[in-house]
Amino acid sequence: MKQHHTKYRPLYEAYILSHITEDHAGNSLTTDKERASFLFERFRSEYGWRIEQAGKRQAMTDWLSGLAIPIACYNGDIIDLAIRFGSIDPDPSPQLIDRVLENYWQFMANIILGMEGRESAAAAQ
Repeated sequence: MKQHHTKYRPLYEAYILSHITEDHAGNSLTTDKERASFLFERFRSEYGWRIEQAGKRQAMTDWLSGLAIPIACYNGDIIDLAIRFGSIDPDPSPQLIDRVLENYWQFMANIILGMEGRESAAAAQ
């Protein structure tokens, strides 16, 4: 059953962070705070130029669609993930599948950028 975004958002956040396991030097990243910090640091270092051109949201979408992190990228896997996390109902219509696939990278960019504010606020404390 489709859930409210406040229910499935944390599932996507945990999923994304679970795929950030080590830094460039191969050191393990064990906490969500470390993983999020590394994710944003890496994004800024690799796509800072794109942020200047198109803005942070578009730059993040572009970065993710280039498979910057190893999250679901195949159509079937994307739909399975959406069903598993409750962001769409099981047995979605073809139109819903098309809409989910069309908006996937933007959706994931929004999830990640939503973590940035909390990550930087936690770092300031």
